[in-house]
Amino acid sequence: MYTTTQIIQGFLTGSLTREEAMHKLHMSSYSQLLNALADRGVEPPKPPPEQVRAELEAARPILRMMEANRHGS
Repeated sequence: MYTTTQIIQGFLTGSLTREEAMHKLHMSSYSQLLNALADRGVEPPKPPPEQVRAELEAARPILRMMEANRHGS
């Protein structure tokens, strides 16, 4: 049996996935896990830089289209 603190530490160090931590803490949403971190004054782990770059590249065409539509109105 693990304590809440041990489970959260496992999530923060990467030894537990988000889903594993949520399951062990009997949480139904990621927002509940984020709230548990905030209650302890802890920031959630940041995604790897390559994931951030990939997400930005995927969003860039949409953002450009939105910007063009804003100026065209």
